Amino acid sequence: MRHITVVGGGISGLVTAYRLSADHRVTLLEAADRLGGCLKPTTLGGAVPVGIDSGAEASLNRRPETRSLAAELGLDLVYPSTRHSSQVLGQGRLHAIPKRTIMGVPAEAGEVESLIGTEAARRLSSETLTPPIDGADISLGDFLAARLGDAIVDSLVEPLLGGVYAGRCRDLSLAETVPALLPAAVDGTSVLDLVSELLAARDANAKSGAQEPVFMSFEGGINRLIPALSEGLENNGGEVRLGAGVTEIRREAESWTVTGDGFDLTSEGLVLATPAHVSARLLAEAAPEAAGSLTSIPYASTALVAALVDLDGIELEGSGFLVPATEGTFIKAATFVSNKWPWTADHIPAGTALVRMSIGRFGDAPEVWSTLDDDELIERAFADWRSITSRQSARILAAEVQRWNSALPQYLPGHAAAIADIDAQIARIDGLGLAGSAFGGVGIPACIARAEAVAQCLRARSADT
Repeated sequence: MRHITVVGGGISGLVTAYRLSADHRVTLLEAADRLGGCLKPTTLGGAVPVGIDSGAEASLNRRPETRSLAAELGLDLVYPSTRHSSQVLGQGRLHAIPKRTIMGVPAEAGEVESLIGTEAARRLSSETLTPPIDGADISLGDFLAARLGDAIVDSLVEPLLGGVYAGRCRDLSLAETVPALLPAAVDGTSVLDLVSELLAARDANAKSGAQEPVFMSFEGGINRLIPALSEGLENNGGEVRLGAGVTEIRREAESWTVTGDGFDLTSEGLVLATPAHVSARLLAEAAPEAAGSLTSIPYASTALVAALVDLDGIELEGSGFLVPATEGTFIKAATFVSNKWPWTADHIPAGTALVRMSIGRFGDAPEVWSTLDDDELIERAFADWRSITSRQSARILAAEVQRWNSALPQYLPGHAAAIADIDAQIARIDGLGLAGSAFGGVGIPACIARAEAVAQCLRARSADT
C-alpha cells in the first residue's frame, strides 16, 4: 500500500485524504490547531451551544457532490426557509431581490426598474450589441456594463457576485463566474435574449417538478462535514497531524519528502491542498513554472461578525440583505441566520435573532477595515445593520469576529486557461496532485469535485506502478 501525504486540512484536503485512505496509507498535515479551513463553527462564547457557521454557511444543493458525500457520511440535510427572501440595498432603502434574473441580469427591464431607476432601466432594455470577444473570456462586469449599462452591474450583479467571491465583478471572469452568459459574449448575440431562454428553461423545470432547493446545510452548520470526514479518514486508518506546518517539499528519486518544524515525512505520493500562494512557495523548486502561475492568483480577505441580537420586540423579516459598493456602507451583506435556517431558532431565546454581518471586498486598503480591532469591527458593522434595518433599539447579546485573511481566490479573466496550463505541468510530475478552491471553483461542491478527481488520478497512477 502506497503512502500519500496530504498537506492542508480544509474541505479539499480532507476529501482527498478520505478518498485515498480507502486503499492507501494516508497522513494529513494541517498547520493550524484545527481542521476545516473556511468551514468553522462558533458557539458565540457559549450563547448558542449547538453552534453555527463562522465561515461558509451552505452548499449548493443542485450539484451532487456535497449531497452524495453527506449521504455517505450519514449526515441529514436541512434547507433554507421558503418563508423568507433576501433584499438588496439601493439608494438608501431595501428592495426585494428580483427573482427572474440570471445572477442579477433580467430578461425584462421592468424586473429591476424599482431598484435601478427608470432611466437605467431604459438603457438596459435597449441592449448595445458588442462584437464577439477576442478570445475565450472577458471581464463579467465590463461585458455587462457595455451591453446593459453600469447601473445593473453596480446595483445587483456586483453585490450578488461579491457574496460568493468577495470580489468586484469588473475584475472577475465571465467564463468562470456566470458561464451561462458566455455564449452571448463569444457569439456577439443578445444577453437579454439568452437570459429569456435560460429563464424559460428554468420555468419548464419548475413546472415539471424538477426544481429543488438551491442551498443545503446540516443542523449545526455546513461545518459538520469536517468532523464527519475526519472520523471517516481515521476509521480507514488515516493519520491526522495538527500544528504540522510544512516549510519545504523535495522530490527525491521516486518519493517526496515533506519537512516541517521538527519532522521529515517521506511518501510516494503528495497532495497540496493549500491556498495557491502557499502551494506556490512549496513548489518553487519542484515545479517552478507552475509555482509562478499559482503566485499570480490573487486572494481577497474578509471578516465576519456573528451576533446574537435582542430585537426589542420588533420581529425580523427576510433572510438578509446585500449591499452594493456604491452605497458606501461598512458592511457588504448581512444574513438573518435564524430566519434563513429554521433549525437555529430552536436554540436561541424568544425575541432574539442570529445575524451574520460580512465585511471586506477584494482590493480594500488596510485602513478600510483590516487594521481595526475586533470591538471596532463589531461596533461599526452593527451600526450599519441597525441603520439599514431601521432597528436602532436592537442590541447585541453576544458577538464574535472571524477574520479570513487571503482566503478567497479571485477568478480573473483567463483563469481557466491558466489552471489548465498548471494542471498540464503537474501531470508530468509523478505522484503529485493539487487541490483547493483556486482550481475548479470556490464553492464546496467544486472543491469536493476537484479533490475527488485528484484522489482518483493518484489512485490510477499508483495502480500503474
